[in-house]
Amino acid sequence: SFSELKLRAGWGRVGNPGVPAYASLRLVSAGTNGTYPWGDAPQTGVTLSRNPNPDLRWEKTSQANIALDFARGERLAGTVEYYVKNTSDLLLEVPVPAPAEPSTRIENVGEMRNNGLEITLNTIPTSKPSLTWRSGLVFSTFSNKVLNLGPHSSIRSGVVSGQGQSDVWAQRILPGEPLGTFYGPVYIGLDGQGRQLFQCAASSTGCLSTTVAGSDFAIIGNANPDFTLGWNNTLTWNRFNFSFLIRAVVGNDVFNNTSLVYASKGNALQDKNFLKPALDDGAALHEPSVYSSRWIEDGSFVRLQNITLEYDLSMPALTRWARSAKLYVSADNVFLITGYSGLDPEVNSNNEGNPGDVGLQARGIDYLSYPRSRVITGGLRLVF
Repeated sequence: SFSELKLRAGWGRVGNPGVPAYASLRLVSAGTNGTYPWGDAPQTGVTLSRNPNPDLRWEKTSQANIALDFARGERLAGTVEYYVKNTSDLLLEVPVPAPAEPSTRIENVGEMRNNGLEITLNTIPTSKPSLTWRSGLVFSTFSNKVLNLGPHSSIRSGVVSGQGQSDVWAQRILPGEPLGTFYGPVYIGLDGQGRQLFQCAASSTGCLSTTVAGSDFAIIGNANPDFTLGWNNTLTWNRFNFSFLIRAVVGNDVFNNTSLVYASKGNALQDKNFLKPALDDGAALHEPSVYSSRWIEDGSFVRLQNITLEYDLSMPALTRWARSAKLYVSADNVFLITGYSGLDPEVNSNNEGNPGDVGLQARGIDYLSYPRSRVITGGLRLVF
């Protein structure tokens, strides 16, 4: 039996479909592109920096959610919540026909749906005068789907970095698929000469990188996790207080762009560094690095996010001038458990592309990402 049981539901809508969003806005900016000669001195002018769109509208979002709150005495409490969020008239920067300058403009493109489930549990497994243990668990699963893109069949996103990767993109925004979808050739192995082979319609044994066609490309990964998990615990014993937080992310894919660039022994031909595993990977010396499913890895991980130990110094000599005094030592990013070959699978690339290119902020791309530092701190915490 539960001492408390509540059902909550909600619905909301955001947007103003009757009002254009800066419909006739024209932006100009000064800079070197607007400089022109007049007499013996350069004069500063302005150039058009954004194309107008008289048909632009605000994005419209509607959301519905239902939740169940429950409790059983003081030992157990929790929430189960499900939500659905629909967004239409999405604002996105897309190409415009030449000879327009700039070459892109913001348009209302398509619809998207997000839905998810979140379960929260808070418990007190032990409650005694000298020992208290509090524990909390948060489980969430998230689904994202692009419903349509209007006049566009797909939109590229996430530039692939490295030599020979000009105009190569890691992700596609596709109707029926989530944001963060990796798209490209499907790697199937090496031939007898150490050349990479990719799945293709022209040959059952695979095609070389020079002959595989764009029509052979396929979905090769998803940067979104199947679910995430957080587990926090706090134990209080006499004057000691001990707490820790463990996080887990399961089912997300990561594009190891760093490995693509440095796992080619051909770098030695240009006096460049390369990774040791490339020595015996079987690839030919002159085989170029090609973006494909070969570089998409499982990014699931478990991380001990934080661990803290405190000691309460509260005593008459101190409480006369401070309400509380605690000594503490704390460590962040204590350890990481993962099968990912890079330094850290928890990456969030801001690699949208070069100036003038079109695309959304990519996710799940690891290129020269600096690993999270392990930080240990200690001190005296006073509350007056």
